[in-house]
Amino acid sequence: MIREFQSTDLDKVMSIWLEANLQAHDFIDPEFFKQNFQLVKMLIPMSTVYVQDLNGVKGFIGLTENYISGLFVEQAYQRQGTGKALVNKAKQRFNELLVHVYEKNTAAIDFYLAQNFEIVSKSLNEETQEAELLMRCVVEHKVKIGQCAL
Repeated sequence: MIREFQSTDLDKVMSIWLEANLQAHDFIDPEFFKQNFQLVKMLIPMSTVYVQDLNGVKGFIGLTENYISGLFVEQAYQRQGTGKALVNKAKQRFNELLVHVYEKNTAAIDFYLAQNFEIVSKSLNEETQEAELLMRCVVEHKVKIGQCAL
């Protein structure tokens, strides 16, 4: 079940955030994520966050307007539709989604391409000095008389 973030989810969300970042970004010094942990913990409640709750939080998506500021899933639940379901939740809210993905994170790039994102541009992340791609998805909402559907 996808639901809105609750303050009681914060510790689990942060655990997933740290574990998934360390797993997906082995090309970045782990200290970078550890040093940013408290800042992210403070920012999470200020964002729009949805969690995948399957007898406990297994993944989450954080949004700042239509920008995906984070999408993280527990390793044991990856490649099982959790990430896709969370992106679809965001697609219900916005006509366009944007996300930055490190160029070396090919699994994430492939995931977003499969969700109909396209690569818009490439830049250098100033904090990590790693190349990242800006990806964009335009959501087409099909409108039927009396209802709205994706």
